[in-house]
Amino acid sequence: MLTKDLLIYKIKNGQIFPQFVNPTDTILLSIAEQLITKFEESLNEPRSSLLEASKHIIESTSGTLIVKRGLEKLLLDRTEFDTAANTELITFRQKLFSKTSLLLSQEQFPNFEDYQQRVLQIVKDEMHHETEYLDERLYGDLPSWQPIMSFKTLSPEHLLHRYNTAQVQGLLLHCNTLTLKLTDSMTAELRQLFKYLRFNQLLSTIRKDKDGNDGVFQITVDGPLNLFYKTKRYGMNLANFFVAVLHQPKWELTAEIQFRNERSSQLLLDESCGIKPISQQFLAYIPDDIQLFQEMLHNKTDEWKIRPGSQFLPLPGDYYCFPDYQLDHSSGVEVAIELFHPWHQGHLLARLNTLSEHTNTPLILGVSKELEKKPIIADALDESSHFSEFGFTFRDVPTMGSLLPILNTLVDDNL
Repeated sequence: MLTKDLLIYKIKNGQIFPQFVNPTDTILLSIAEQLITKFEESLNEPRSSLLEASKHIIESTSGTLIVKRGLEKLLLDRTEFDTAANTELITFRQKLFSKTSLLLSQEQFPNFEDYQQRVLQIVKDEMHHETEYLDERLYGDLPSWQPIMSFKTLSPEHLLHRYNTAQVQGLLLHCNTLTLKLTDSMTAELRQLFKYLRFNQLLSTIRKDKDGNDGVFQITVDGPLNLFYKTKRYGMNLANFFVAVLHQPKWELTAEIQFRNERSSQLLLDESCGIKPISQQFLAYIPDDIQLFQEMLHNKTDEWKIRPGSQFLPLPGDYYCFPDYQLDHSSGVEVAIELFHPWHQGHLLARLNTLSEHTNTPLILGVSKELEKKPIIADALDESSHFSEFGFTFRDVPTMGSLLPILNTLVDDNL
């Protein structure tokens, strides 16, 4: 993902235009290939060596400097460095510093070379360590000396498509609201899109197209600038969600972008922008929280089965929700669960309002205890007849102690 200083865009008449690169440009493809090769060849080398080699490629090739720096940033994001604390090195360094501090308090040296020789003598004679590459051994846990453990390689063309995607993602980090219009709403691609939404803990308002077009849905998602809680994390989640949009056959995206101390601008994109999908769809992937929830439920009862939400649930007023979980009872009773995290205040209030007169909607609401602390939320929950019957609170993940009574009541009411 690209930071603001690496973004290239133009603003005209209140609209912002990201400046995409041509993924078939032979010069850029050559530069990308050189950078990728250098990253592939740098395993076990220190970070400083990689950055020095990468800098040489950037400065010795033609093209826009900021674009090449952006490519380097994306490759660094795919690189894993050894950041584990080296306790042996830390102990060695502390011991040496204590000895050299005592040395300086007891002796005087006419020049630095004499002092350096005396330190090397201490390392060899008193600490019984080799003096070769002492600087590297002393500061081997600093970022510049961290060795490269792995690098997830990719093709040069894929890197250029990823660069264009990162241009959009960087803008979405400064987004107030995002609206997405999608067609072919019953396709697997659309269901997958909402799995990405839930996976990134983003809540959206889903409704049929306001113009009445069949099979067209309009999805509105709050941006990080519209929130007052963990905006950085939420912004990253929203930016990550954009990669799922690229898997849709036909889409229109509208986002309000606002940098600090600048006027807001409108970002308009659709499938004709030319960016290819940069990731594989994780249709078979089951998030950790789902697996944990499945284990807890299985330990308590064999009558209920849980699976990730995969279908729209119609709500009053032509609205829809895409629940986190779907629960199925052996008797045939089905119910969905929708979770609201600390940054979902607006969506929770809207959901409670939508369900205010429709308590028979098969939707259980789970609300974060941190969100419940807010007076406006606490009052809304107290006044909601739907939540009193089909609601619970949770800390990190739902617990069976709070959920099973609701599930048992549902079964009793349907028998």
